[in-house]
Amino acid sequence: MSDTPRAAAAVAAPGPGASVEDERRARAAFLAHMRHELRTPVNAILGYSEMLLEDRDVLGEQVGGDLEKIHEAGANLLGLINEILAQSRIEESKVIDIDAFGAEMRHHLRTPASTVIGYSEMLLEEAEDLPEEARGDIGRILESGKKLLSLIEDIVQMFEVKAGHAELKVEASAEVQDLIRDVVTTLATDPRSNADRLGGRILVVDDNEINRDVLGKRLKRDGYEVAVAEDGLLAMQMMADEDYDLVLLDIMMPIVNGYQVLDRMKKDPRLRHLPVIMISALDDIDGIVRCIEMGAEDYLPKPFNPTILKARIGACLEKKRLRDREVLHLQQIEEEKKRADDILHVILPHDVVDELKRTNKVKPQRREEVAVLFCDIVGFTPYCATRQPEEILANLQQLFELYEELAAKWDMYKIKTIGDSFMSTAGLIIPLDNPVRNAVSCGLEMIAGAKALPASFDVRVGVHAGPVMAGVVGRRQYLYDLWGDAVNTASRVESHGLKGAVCVSDSAWHRIENEFEGESRGIIPVKGKGEMEIYRVIGLRA
Repeated sequence: MSDTPRAAAAVAAPGPGASVEDERRARAAFLAHMRHELRTPVNAILGYSEMLLEDRDVLGEQVGGDLEKIHEAGANLLGLINEILAQSRIEESKVIDIDAFGAEMRHHLRTPASTVIGYSEMLLEEAEDLPEEARGDIGRILESGKKLLSLIEDIVQMFEVKAGHAELKVEASAEVQDLIRDVVTTLATDPRSNADRLGGRILVVDDNEINRDVLGKRLKRDGYEVAVAEDGLLAMQMMADEDYDLVLLDIMMPIVNGYQVLDRMKKDPRLRHLPVIMISALDDIDGIVRCIEMGAEDYLPKPFNPTILKARIGACLEKKRLRDREVLHLQQIEEEKKRADDILHVILPHDVVDELKRTNKVKPQRREEVAVLFCDIVGFTPYCATRQPEEILANLQQLFELYEELAAKWDMYKIKTIGDSFMSTAGLIIPLDNPVRNAVSCGLEMIAGAKALPASFDVRVGVHAGPVMAGVVGRRQYLYDLWGDAVNTASRVESHGLKGAVCVSDSAWHRIENEFEGESRGIIPVKGKGEMEIYRVIGLRA
């Protein structure tokens, strides 16, 4: 509450032409603000006295007895404030006797407030050996009691009722005017208005220093790590910079109020699922419904019951932990699915993977014009006899990585490796004008590349083209493979080939003879094929 509460402005009266609903909203917002202002020091009185009573064994029985009287007076104050400033009571009175109203407030509220002040002063005077922290909390109780007495006088003088009219005119400071207008405007323009200790980081957002201090101490006692923000704008900045597990959010704040903070959080993908408990003296049903509709987890009125607060914080944090665990589990599932997809795409063509995932099976396919390439290391068996397994495997890894790069360069698809043999195809996955040309070009570079590696492998390449059948075999270990006479013929051509050369069958040669230089090796008897003419490719024509 401002120190100058009588700046002339009827902020609770919406003005000429206002609807009944506008008047109801304005009056409800004003009365809620009055309750909020009076409850703030009461909240401090109850909060500090409750925490001190929890340390009664340390403070002593006499101090504990006085603290009980302070707490009882605080509870009495809370009940009286709720009764005197009840919305229904103000609305039912067409004419209010301001003198009688002021006398009632003074009579009922000053006595328990004086009790708080009296016992606090005695405790500070007589209990000099109290711990420093306890004396500080008692000092804050005393300060809150004095603040309450001052507020009672200010509020009584803010009421002015015109005889014969049902409207309630209010004089308030510019600061209070802005605060009430802010909350009323937000409510009126919102589309929805028309339609056990777990640990964790908690952000407390409240413009009142005493409220922040009480909540902070209470939460730290319960084992939580606490950060505080004095307004909504600072809270949004803190949430952008740090991660929190829960936000305790006041509603009536300057600059950015609690409704606006909650709305921004729910629109932010990173903050959308951060749980929020609203803690406010605005106890009207519109405010409660509004907060829940906007996505708040819970709503607690000030002064809060520490046991209920602890239980609801625990429930919110447990729900967040379960959700975080679920999100993590789903992320792990997605990562595993991606890893499995990556592996599938390594061993199977993309179209085959899509078909397998879609139908859980792959139909075999026939391709009429596919070039099949086999590449084999010459003298690999004696090479292995004189070297350690680690060296052999490392050199094979280098070689096959080179082969895969060259296959990709020439739009070929690797089928498999068998020992030191590499099998690839052209025209099987990617349509090509002349698959044999791509296979031969790739084979020539494979020979040169293998020789340039540290192991300096000598390899031979065989190529043949013709119809093949392609499909997936296996259930636990999928294998995409080829079958047909073209596969067998290509293997035979490679096995009858020359070291450091690409050899092709007669039919394959006729597909490239206009582009490549070559020579016939004559008619060669081939197992299972009879006699075949095989050609050695020398290179591209000039």
